[in-house]
Amino acid sequence: MRADVADPDATTAPVQNAARAALRGTRFRIGYMHGILDLRLDGRTAPLRDVAGIDAGVQIGVSLPARFSLGLALSAHMPNTAIAQIGFRPGTEPQFFRYESVLQRATFDLALGIRKGPLGVGVGAAVAMDMGGDGTSFTLGQDAQGTYADAASDIRLDYRAAPIVGVSLDLGRFSFGATYRGALALGLLVESDIRIALAENPLNGTTAIAVKGASGFDPARWALGTKFVLHPRWAILGALEIQQYHDAPPPVANVTLDVRLGTSPGRTEVEFIAPRFRNVLVPRIGVEWTSPTGRPGAERLPNDERFRWAARAGYALEPSPVPPQTGFTSYADAPSHAFALGAGLGIGRYWGVDLRFDLAGRASLLAPRVEQKQIPALPYAKYEVSGKTFVGTISMEGSFR
Repeated sequence: MRADVADPDATTAPVQNAARAALRGTRFRIGYMHGILDLRLDGRTAPLRDVAGIDAGVQIGVSLPARFSLGLALSAHMPNTAIAQIGFRPGTEPQFFRYESVLQRATFDLALGIRKGPLGVGVGAAVAMDMGGDGTSFTLGQDAQGTYADAASDIRLDYRAAPIVGVSLDLGRFSFGATYRGALALGLLVESDIRIALAENPLNGTTAIAVKGASGFDPARWALGTKFVLHPRWAILGALEIQQYHDAPPPVANVTLDVRLGTSPGRTEVEFIAPRFRNVLVPRIGVEWTSPTGRPGAERLPNDERFRWAARAGYALEPSPVPPQTGFTSYADAPSHAFALGAGLGIGRYWGVDLRFDLAGRASLLAPRVEQKQIPALPYAKYEVSGKTFVGTISMEGSFR
């Protein structure tokens, strides 16, 4: 779902920007992304909403003794609809778990890097939020003064952090980068306690509902990237990324319903086992063509106000981590081919700030995949997954030299 496959900085994680910040000065960037999800089940469009949000980032660098440089980088993604979105539907229905909620939550990245010469090392954390607390309660009863009602709600958003580690090596025509980023997901725990005690009411009693699970799982990622400058104006970029879906929790919530109203059933519980997804290896390749005056983000002389531009293109093959479906669950996914185009324009220095603008777009085409379960009586014993997604981004960056 990322549009950065055509960006030359996409071969390294954001943590390395912290190590480079000291060499480039202080930078800020703000952008907007919008994604269109045209995903289909048996040829019918799945009921998924478009995703959109604002991205912002800042880098601050300082020079240290002994020719060391220190950099700090902070970035954030804020959806334009809500901090997090939670929906409920039968767990046996097909769902596009890799697309539905990953981009619909707020995330924050913080990294600190140090660099000397061509070598840079950085560490940091990716932060998201869980949803929990004491839940909600409702009491409806009677006393000597008549009917009364009491309600309370306690919802807490707890922070969850995943480690980020990165290293980069710049040898001139060759550059290398390696990163690790831990897994993240929106943890959900919602409890509801309803008590009814009314005179001559046949449904007096208690109802307790507990919903627990994880949504929007983003797997741990190991990435190795390289850049080779063929010509001062041409460069080739490549990367290999391992996505660890093997440890993914079920993308459907466990539900416990305890009803004590003098009726049956008295207790109902639904629990799904681990999905046993597979780890996948994602190869990426890209090319960049820059203007004769250099890349848009390169350093300038104080009186240099010439335009600088860069054009980029990229491709990524993303296998599916979902094994053939055989039971009650019906996860919808398929391998995809991603194509991306991007462009950057540096317009020069104004009011002491180097300004640049970037555009990027990505189209992912899912290879049609048919799921055929061995037992026809199971829910969704046969269904076809297909579709495509489109993501576009626009951003502005300013650099203080």
